[in-house]
Amino acid sequence: MMKSTLFNLYKAFKSKRARVMLLCLVSMFSLSAQTPRQDSGANGLSTAQPLMIGFRVPEEFWSHEFMIFENNKYVMRTLAEYRGKPLILDFWATWCTSCVANFPKLDQLKRLHGDKINFLLVNSFDKDTTKIATVLRGKKTEKYRTQTPSVVLDTFLKQIFPHKAVPIYIWLDHFGKLGALSTSDFLNDNQVKVLLARMKGVQE
Repeated sequence: MMKSTLFNLYKAFKSKRARVMLLCLVSMFSLSAQTPRQDSGANGLSTAQPLMIGFRVPEEFWSHEFMIFENNKYVMRTLAEYRGKPLILDFWATWCTSCVANFPKLDQLKRLHGDKINFLLVNSFDKDTTKIATVLRGKKTEKYRTQTPSVVLDTFLKQIFPHKAVPIYIWLDHFGKLGALSTSDFLNDNQVKVLLARMKGVQE
């Protein structure tokens, strides 16, 4: 039934743009079918659909309450304070040495650009909050200690941005629109400046 519907759409819209949109739809349906949905809604937990490039995050992205490690303690709060500015999410795990090694880069970029942009770590893999805190505090590797807050015990954000490997970086503009998913190589001062320039309507 779905294949027939998609084929009819393809015949009706033969432009290049329509074919790209059709491909995105097929990919989205395929991803939804292959990604385990632990939070199906039957148990009262939140659900969210994978987000495609160029689309805004759902409203619940800002109102959902997360457990966040910040200032050496765990707190429960939403992401509402990040709204209206570019936001880069850094998905990581305690067993990922390259993830931890990149923490200082986030701190440095935050110092360079201040309140113009926000950065947030997200851990969707580890369940041991003590171990997570130990890594973030830099007790084992002090040079990788970070001031960047981290969402922990996440299931919601991984639904919106499905992935299996880390680190992965999610680039959101000031409208909350998904601009890119990248590796650590793409995370640098030049790319951040491009993101900020677009916010001002300036082309670089």
